[in-house]
Amino acid sequence: MSSESNLSYLPKLLENEKNTPSLENALLMSASYDGDLKVAVLKFYSTDTKKIHLWYDDTGHKPYCLIKQDSISKEDMETIRKRRDVVNIKEVGKKDLLNDRNVKMYKVTVADPLVILSIREFTKSWESDIKYYENFLYDKGFQSCAFYNIVDSKIVSTRYETSKAVRESLDKTLKKADDEIKKIIEEWAGLLSQPLPDIRRVALDIEVIPAEVNRIPDPNEAAQEVVAVSLVGSDGVKEVLVLNRKGAEIGVKSVEDSYEMKLFDKESDLLSSVFSRITEYPVVVTFNGDDFDLNYLYHRALKQGFKKEEIPIKLGNNVAYIRPGVHVDLYKTFNNRSIQIYAFNNKYSEHTLNSISEALLDEGKLVLEGEMKDLTLNRLAEYCYQDSKLTLQLTSFNDNLLIKLLLIISRIAKMPLDDVSRLAVSNWIKSMMYFEHRRRNFLIPRRSDLEEKEQGLTSESVIKGKKYKGAIVVEPKAGVYFNVSVLDFASLYPSLIKVFNLSYETVRCIHDECKSNKIPETDHWQCRKRHGIASSIIGSLRDIRVDYYKPLTKQQILRPDERALANIVSQALKVILNAAYGVMGSDIYPLYYLPAADATAALGRYAITRTIYKSNEIGIEVVYGDTDSLFLRNPSEEAVNTIKNWAENELGIELDLDKTYRYVAFSSRKKNYLGVLKDGSVDVKGLTGKKSQTPKFIKKAFYDTVEILSRVTSESDFQKAREEIKKQLRAKYLALKKKQIPIEDLAFKIMMSKNPQAYTKSRPQHVKAAEQIAENDDREMKAGDIISFVKTTSSAGVKPVSTAKLDEIDTKKYEEYMRSTFDQILDALGYDFDEIVGATKLEDFFWS
Repeated sequence: MSSESNLSYLPKLLENEKNTPSLENALLMSASYDGDLKVAVLKFYSTDTKKIHLWYDDTGHKPYCLIKQDSISKEDMETIRKRRDVVNIKEVGKKDLLNDRNVKMYKVTVADPLVILSIREFTKSWESDIKYYENFLYDKGFQSCAFYNIVDSKIVSTRYETSKAVRESLDKTLKKADDEIKKIIEEWAGLLSQPLPDIRRVALDIEVIPAEVNRIPDPNEAAQEVVAVSLVGSDGVKEVLVLNRKGAEIGVKSVEDSYEMKLFDKESDLLSSVFSRITEYPVVVTFNGDDFDLNYLYHRALKQGFKKEEIPIKLGNNVAYIRPGVHVDLYKTFNNRSIQIYAFNNKYSEHTLNSISEALLDEGKLVLEGEMKDLTLNRLAEYCYQDSKLTLQLTSFNDNLLIKLLLIISRIAKMPLDDVSRLAVSNWIKSMMYFEHRRRNFLIPRRSDLEEKEQGLTSESVIKGKKYKGAIVVEPKAGVYFNVSVLDFASLYPSLIKVFNLSYETVRCIHDECKSNKIPETDHWQCRKRHGIASSIIGSLRDIRVDYYKPLTKQQILRPDERALANIVSQALKVILNAAYGVMGSDIYPLYYLPAADATAALGRYAITRTIYKSNEIGIEVVYGDTDSLFLRNPSEEAVNTIKNWAENELGIELDLDKTYRYVAFSSRKKNYLGVLKDGSVDVKGLTGKKSQTPKFIKKAFYDTVEILSRVTSESDFQKAREEIKKQLRAKYLALKKKQIPIEDLAFKIMMSKNPQAYTKSRPQHVKAAEQIAENDDREMKAGDIISFVKTTSSAGVKPVSTAKLDEIDTKKYEEYMRSTFDQILDALGYDFDEIVGATKLEDFFWS
């Protein structure tokens, strides 16, 4: 270290990491395991101090696994008993749901979680693959992101009273609910109605000048200086720490934002200042901080002479933690398909900070002119500041929507906030189900237990690679339809899971008397004797969303904060519920059970088919059906109400009027249509023009087409729009043929996932281009490099943008890409791509 003053933050860091014996109004935000002390550590966010406080377990809880007494020999059990790292072995009872019986188990308690791994390799064990801190939370019944007090080092739940109007609404929901799940619904309501505090947080972004253009610096090597770090806090902090590099001009500030730029002559002082800031905040937010920003800061600090214990960053397996707070990496959050689809309605398609910010904030990154090494210090600061500002805004826009969603999902999933922000929805639901198993003393089955129970299915997959027949998709009636209403089955699959008692232990249960209780379209049966755990939990979440929180959002008698909370909870429940069936049918889910997934899909097809028949019976024309939605042509309000009442009474499923399109253009292909809503926004289903690697020229042509269609309000407008699209596309196609499109607009940009030499079986086009760059520029290409290339008539078929010439462009390849991009949308408009380019003239079937 250059000077002792650089560690001025260290005493504060060490103080913040001490045990907290007393605390009020604290949110249990995260959990971890201290390998030195060999105890669980809980992280609480205090709404009073706005800081993270640590609590170290003093209850004597230890890691353990379970072994069925009838699955291990006495000799093997004795071998385990004699191990020095085994603390205790005792007999316990568990309920085995698969076999509907109580079983005797050995509970083997050990000194360290790593011991569990060796026991798992030695003999068949249960519940041995759960992270220790998760085990601790489940055993203690601690619920993530719920409120607690710490009194004399004991953790005590906090209760919150709701208003009279909210309580009356819950009473109505409970009266309507099945007796089996009334208590569960009341527990959910108590948990989910707790306040959502405004979490104090800071967004961080770093800049490193790459040794070579278009190459992302390797964080493990951390060979280049950290030249700028921006920090934008929810508390108003706005600062950029900049390295005063030799020869770099100060320049003039050109943006209006009032951030403070701090110059440092020594990189070690800059890093110390960053670490001081990190220790002050309970939550640090980054965009790809796990893989780059925090990872790079950690390794760079080591190079600068910092000791590991002096760095408030700890690295795990593809994750970066902060001390003592919580790190949320938004790159992984926005990559989560459930967040993308159900929370943000697919508003973004590319997972870059720029694309997501433009879609959700209507603002993007600053555009750099020239290379980063040539920027003035002020321009570098502006560029870095903009990134952290966008990162913070992604957590704070729309009244802190994202942070509040993550808090609610943490409560539902019983999972720490940082885990929820990184992990897929199957992990959320797994954690929720494991918590409930442990709380009810149910044995969590092994994957092999479920596989042994699986028997032959009667349905055949209609999608290659799937193990069972999926949802029904009604053949679209090709054409253009105005005034189309979409009826959505409210939480269709969660409703079916609840109504038909679907769970891994209740589908094809072991009771002979239940085998006559057949599930339509399958040879499966459902249990009559007991309520399934998935049916109880998923069903209760469905009921509390549909019957409690959604109505609360519309009650004007409630306070604004109560309605806002109800709206957030309803949205979070939607994210979980829409994914519940999906994980049941995914073999990455630990409780995946094929017959249950098959039965759920079969019942979905049954419900939709019956609803279509009923719609036709009362004179409603169904022009399309997709998974859990029906598209109705110009239905009357009376007809819609009739079909909704019928579905609720006959099927036990609610239908909602989801949206009404100004018009929809259907192609002859399933899951491929274009619809324009009344506000002019356009839904494009199954269309490929939004792919992230699509060249700028083709992507712009796609969005120009969509913009034309958004202006259509009548059938005559539609005909004009078709002709305008045809004219525009033909002009762009001819410009391509004449090689008038700039090379930059034809570029594909793809990042290499591994080093070129690792591609042994095949060499993708971007790798071929990378090899040419390496040869021409005499530089090594590595994983993480972004390759910008075009398709050419050369022997390799591609060339880097930097060396390609217009007369080498392979126009036939780009014509094929245009065709694949526009074939679907043109099919929906009644055109063929060959007709657009003038090759043929097809009959206009939309207007025949």
